[in-house]
Amino acid sequence: MGTRTWLFIAMVGALAVWPLWPGGTSRAESWPRPHPSASAKAFSSDDHGTGDTSYTAVKVVPPPRTPRLSRKQTIALAWQIALAAHDFSPGILDGDFGPNSLLALREYAAARFPGINPLNPHDPRVFDALGVDVQHVTATYTISSTDAQAVGHEHYHWRAMAAANRMPYGSLAGCICEKFHCTRRLLRKLNPGIRLSTLQMGQTINVPNIRPFPQTDADFGVSGGLSAVIAADKADLPHPHVAYLVINIRQKVIRAYNAHKKQVALFHCSIPALNDDMPTRNAYIKDIALNPNYTFFPSVFKSVHNIHHPLLIPPGPRNPVGVVWMGLNIPNVGMHGNPQPQYIGLTGSHGCFRMTNWDAVNLLTLVHIGLPVFFVNSPVPIQGGPPGPAVASQPDDRSASSSISTPVQAGY
Repeated sequence: MGTRTWLFIAMVGALAVWPLWPGGTSRAESWPRPHPSASAKAFSSDDHGTGDTSYTAVKVVPPPRTPRLSRKQTIALAWQIALAAHDFSPGILDGDFGPNSLLALREYAAARFPGINPLNPHDPRVFDALGVDVQHVTATYTISSTDAQAVGHEHYHWRAMAAANRMPYGSLAGCICEKFHCTRRLLRKLNPGIRLSTLQMGQTINVPNIRPFPQTDADFGVSGGLSAVIAADKADLPHPHVAYLVINIRQKVIRAYNAHKKQVALFHCSIPALNDDMPTRNAYIKDIALNPNYTFFPSVFKSVHNIHHPLLIPPGPRNPVGVVWMGLNIPNVGMHGNPQPQYIGLTGSHGCFRMTNWDAVNLLTLVHIGLPVFFVNSPVPIQGGPPGPAVASQPDDRSASSSISTPVQAGY
């Protein structure tokens, strides 16, 4: 019996339904595979925070210790990172291969290998195709001055938000967690002995080995940033292989398909909390905004009684609609980022489809103005029916253009 087979059987017994590592070969030379549409990829040593050294450290901080991850958590994190790099999002990285991660794995396996058993996608072919790298799930990152600039006072009340000039991260820990798509709990496990509340500029820490989420130049005054990443990934729009999106209300996911109805991406989302706020017809993407403002309307928030006029909330990663807005041709409805990634899929919206900021950026690299959006498994009837063979057509009224720092009026 070969080594790969022996390891595969041994780990089946050890991890039960967890995704498995069917071989012991390092994937450092081959992963991540070239994948121009993914905004979540592993990053090289040149990206580990060493490019910005224009800071003065407050004090000398010892190097990070070895991450405190179990073998099971290491394997789970490796699969999560690989799935994210191939546009099948596991949601927030936590080293715990839960329902969101398992759904992403099953759907990637089914799309890549038709006929594979969806109840047991732990197949060496899937492992190889994803380029899962169990040996390199973490990397070191030096907190830069750009990270520090992204942090400020985080506001939680509408009037205070409207009075501010930006919606920044409330702490360096929050900034780093979003930058590397992970929970605070995972970041703590990766950095035993380090208090996240005391992180400082110039400190080197362990992070998931995934491409950092870009910060927004409009918010933080830095060159490059989010708009540069979007521009590079969207240079050849409309994207040739995404023909339409399907939002599954019951499953709380957004799926992207090509013209042959093959699934090419999966993202998790929050849905409207009330049936009255559900879409009643299929739609298309009408407008796109990076770093959007958000217009607060008291009439949308029935629980707010002491505000009687609209408020304009400035841009930033903690803006109610995050850093990306993809509006539909349904009034006040769109797909957008969110200031609280840990609650995606757990809390309901006022009519929109919330995503993590990094998944929203990734989805934006796949879509274009006029892209059809279908709704399925909804508690309310949907006009227009399921996707058909002509979903890629674009009627003349789909002529809206994308914009930067555009005020967004939405149900949130």
